[in-house]
Amino acid sequence: MYTIIVMDVKIINPFLAACTNAFQSMFSISPTAKAPYVMEIREGHPWEISGILGLTGDYYGVVAFRLHKILANKLLDLSGVSSDKPEEKEELSNQLVSEFTNIVAGNAASAIRTSNIGVSPPVVISGHNHVISWPHNYPVIAIPFVTQFGPFEVDVCFK
Repeated sequence: MYTIIVMDVKIINPFLAACTNAFQSMFSISPTAKAPYVMEIREGHPWEISGILGLTGDYYGVVAFRLHKILANKLLDLSGVSSDKPEEKEELSNQLVSEFTNIVAGNAASAIRTSNIGVSPPVVISGHNHVISWPHNYPVIAIPFVTQFGPFEVDVCFK
């Protein structure tokens, strides 16, 4: 059981804006945000790749950019990077997810009205129904998006 805390829109809105802006500027894709919800961390999920990083300072917590391999591969294609080798393409997709996660979190952290937020280097986890060890004391807010190439989600958990 976690402590019920209402996640302030001053935290969520910068992630919505940073994600939308990054998709538009990097891939010329206009994602549509759906209604945020509180994620049940003990339930399974459909995502195949998660870019994860931590934030410290005035706010601390975890951010995850989660998507399917199909969308990751499409983003890789749109970035102009390609490979004929499956292992190399998977590694390049993971690197793209890592960098995208870093860009979104960095831009959102800059937009949050605080003087002290540090961003850890991102880590990518892949595999069907992979597990993220979310903090158990605070809710995880899931912000779903849809694009013409598939859905993705940005999940945030802050104190």
